[in-house]
Amino acid sequence: MKARVTDFFHRHFSKRKLLTLLPSWMKSSATQQGLMFGGVSIISLVLMATVTFFYVEHELKDQNREIVKESQQLATGHHKKVDDDPIEDDEILAVLASGFVLAGVLVSIFTVALVVAMSRISQKRINRIESVLNAAAEGDLSARTDVKYIHNDLARISVSVDDMLSRLEGSVAAMSDISANIAHELKTPITRLRHNLLTLREDAERVEPNLDDAFIEELDKALEDSQRLASIFDALLRISQIESGARRSRFMALDLNNVIETVAEIYVDVAEDAEMTLTVEKPDSPLMIQGDRELLIQQVANLIENALRYCPAGSQIQLRCGENPENGNVWLEVSDNGPGISDEEKERVFERLYRVDKSRTDGGLGLGLSLAKAVAGLHYGHIELFDAEPGLGVRVAISVR
Repeated sequence: MKARVTDFFHRHFSKRKLLTLLPSWMKSSATQQGLMFGGVSIISLVLMATVTFFYVEHELKDQNREIVKESQQLATGHHKKVDDDPIEDDEILAVLASGFVLAGVLVSIFTVALVVAMSRISQKRINRIESVLNAAAEGDLSARTDVKYIHNDLARISVSVDDMLSRLEGSVAAMSDISANIAHELKTPITRLRHNLLTLREDAERVEPNLDDAFIEELDKALEDSQRLASIFDALLRISQIESGARRSRFMALDLNNVIETVAEIYVDVAEDAEMTLTVEKPDSPLMIQGDRELLIQQVANLIENALRYCPAGSQIQLRCGENPENGNVWLEVSDNGPGISDEEKERVFERLYRVDKSRTDGGLGLGLSLAKAVAGLHYGHIELFDAEPGLGVRVAISVR
């Protein structure tokens, strides 16, 4: 019997069932808060009247007992003086004032407790939504608010966020599968093509040593193009992997000064070979961050290679790093005194495969700054270009969170 009653209650009076019976105008947070404060006001008035009534009644009973006691004493002859005003007006006013003050204090405590409780519930939902969105921004699309009932605005927003993340997670998973399939389907034939071209060139020199130079030259161009295609493909996949946030699992504590030293050891000599000068400035104290050492080295290397590629001989290149005293974040900077670029192109250079001078055939892929921007975003930072007057500067800010 008890089980049947419980089952009947769950079928007809469950929380989900009751919430679906609410009219649409009652599913607004503003309406619910207005109703809540209206209810609190009514409850407060009732509580104040009740407390005042019982308090005043209690005090009047005490006064009545005193009157009865004096009357009995007067009847037995113990008192001969009759009090014309047994209940003083001041005493009645004092009793009423005390009752209202007591009731007001109790009602205020009740109201504050109820408002704080409702505010904490709403704030908890807001904090949960914020934490889920922050997790999604960092690449964790599995986080959910786990709200199931759309009884107010915050609940509907929570459910919408969960639906959005579920669809986005599915889309990202599908795109990852497609990317993996594309990587498998394209990388293999590209590698095979390059291998066949290398084999063809070796066979051509071995079998026909007197082949036309034009044929060998075209074959070398085909090898260069196949290598360029493979490099572009690898760089695009690497940028996509960085932007997904998956590399954050490899973060570790490291000193940015060590990254700068590692890059400088290589590119100081490279700059000399290109008839340029690379100078390094870094603080004596360590610049500790949480990051991916390999990607940071590649980021700085790409910035220096861009400067070496587009600056004329005799140019000065500076590699600097330091700490922002305002927020404690660290920064690194690569600047030169070369020709620089126009303001219109400063935003476009971060686009994939975009090149400032499309007529140049210097071997650049147009992906160096795109990868540098992805690495900066992975480290909760940002990248920007500025005029070095003359020349161009690139500044990367990295959060120390």
